Amino acid sequence: MLTPEAIERFSRQLIVREIGVRGLVKLRNSRVAIIGCGATGSAEAELLARMGVGFIRVIDKDFVDLSNLPRVHLMYTEDAEKALPKAVACAERIKAIDPDIEVDPVVARVGPHNILDLVGDVDLIMDGTDNMDVRYLINDAAVKLGKPWIFVGAETWYGNVLLVEPGKGPCLRCFMPRPAVERRDVCDILGVVNTAVTMTASVAVTLALHRLLGMEADHDHLYVVDALRLELDKVRIKRNEGCPACSLHRYEFLERRVEARSARICGTNAVEITPPQPMRLDLPALAKRLDSARLVSVTEHTLKIAISDTASLVLFRDGRAIVDGITDEDEAWRIYEDIILSRIRGEV
Repeated sequence: MLTPEAIERFSRQLIVREIGVRGLVKLRNSRVAIIGCGATGSAEAELLARMGVGFIRVIDKDFVDLSNLPRVHLMYTEDAEKALPKAVACAERIKAIDPDIEVDPVVARVGPHNILDLVGDVDLIMDGTDNMDVRYLINDAAVKLGKPWIFVGAETWYGNVLLVEPGKGPCLRCFMPRPAVERRDVCDILGVVNTAVTMTASVAVTLALHRLLGMEADHDHLYVVDALRLELDKVRIKRNEGCPACSLHRYEFLERRVEARSARICGTNAVEITPPQPMRLDLPALAKRLDSARLVSVTEHTLKIAISDTASLVLFRDGRAIVDGITDEDEAWRIYEDIILSRIRGEV
């Protein structure tokens, strides 16, 4: 049942023949998960919220940084100053757009240990990540659960979008069976233009709209966005009968083990630390045990401390950390052990 406020809010959308009252009710009852809340993910989130989708789960492991602001939607300088998690910033702005939307911000690294729980109760999964391994993981989870998902990628002036309908059309591994050899400096080399991101996200959310409304949705074509020449092309993709995921049902990425590690974040001078096991930290309490002169900010979500004039560490409640201004992974891990793990273990 639509409230008078909802009818007023979506009045321009209601008069579109393909949507109408029935379509808006469908959207209000729809549940979408967005994995990654950076440039593409935040654009998707804003469009879905303004469209009237009733439940949106935004999942991201990172915090807002000044370098994000030229590309992302829903995030501002004050969020970067507080090192606010992207998922939290995104969720707060969605609620400001429409208080009736149920928003579930999840600040976590998506992995084999949690993805099935994160997407198991939604109708559609949206790709907002910039990590191909995570996309293969999403593909495995979606195929195993029989849930549609939308692959979205953008770099420089170009973007790609594919609606994956398990059992009906091709999945990601049908046309990219294996991840490409990783280029650790690819983000530094390529970059991205914000209009290309938003154009690509608009194509993805339009496909999502078709799917959520029960319209005929194109799951047989890869959409190619060319923002430089202002062109949109389609490439037909066929389902691979020998696909390891959707044909043979081998979910290799779901079966991988997640280990403690440190890894440079592509396109940055930062290293992400994954602890030996997930934690549940009381960051304000932990802040009292740190050198107050180093403390930059603390919230229930993140704790930021200065390491030097040019380096800092942001700690999350689950024990993950991002060491900014350091590119050596071993050095970043030593800093994390010295400043964080030693306090958690009660060694000092």
